[in-house]
Amino acid sequence: MLVTAPFAGPVSFPLLVAKVLSKVNFELKNSCETNKIGDVVLDSIINVAKLGLKEYRIVAGVYVKMYSLIGNKNSDVIYTIRQGSLAYYNARVYAKLTNKKEVINTTPEEALKKAEEGKLALVGIEIKLGELFEDEMIKINRFVPQCVIYSKTYPTEVIETYEEGIRLMRERPEESALIIASASKYYSQQVMRDIIHVYDHKLTKRKEDLNKSIELYSLVKPEVKDLEIY
Repeated sequence: MLVTAPFAGPVSFPLLVAKVLSKVNFELKNSCETNKIGDVVLDSIINVAKLGLKEYRIVAGVYVKMYSLIGNKNSDVIYTIRQGSLAYYNARVYAKLTNKKEVINTTPEEALKKAEEGKLALVGIEIKLGELFEDEMIKINRFVPQCVIYSKTYPTEVIETYEEGIRLMRERPEESALIIASASKYYSQQVMRDIIHVYDHKLTKRKEDLNKSIELYSLVKPEVKDLEIY
């Protein structure tokens, strides 16, 4: 069985850690470095919707805290990074929920600069750790899984390994930080040490949680509405 996930994306972290510190019987590949689509795909709900895989279903969702809101929340403009990324769609979701007028894509440096000038920025916690976007979503009762496990069949072993990886990240954060930094090729070891405790991964298989995620993200990506739950 092939499992694919973006190694720079927090959704992959529990599997990366379990692969080194525990036993993994399936093949795990970085979806940023291969054109293959796994029998099981881990990614944002936005990205799995883009795949258009009719025979796949969502089998689980992942609650994870990975974005900061920096600056003035009363700003009518939100600056964020990389159009088409989960950060971009989160900014659009937040703009809809809070009646903000505009989402502007720019560089991380420019987004932070605009926040210092009185605007609002949404960036990854690895760029700057500030007020968590996910905590803000909890306050307005709209915190949902941003990422999912997407599969042709029910991947019991992957689910169990993921839960084991979450446990290992909590119990062995120093080792986990080194593993993630090495595998991701994106985070420095020091940055990952500083933020690993923030992510607070939680796996959910509740259909109510997954339906809430589909409902929320279909506001900004209509294709999400077509996703089915196992």
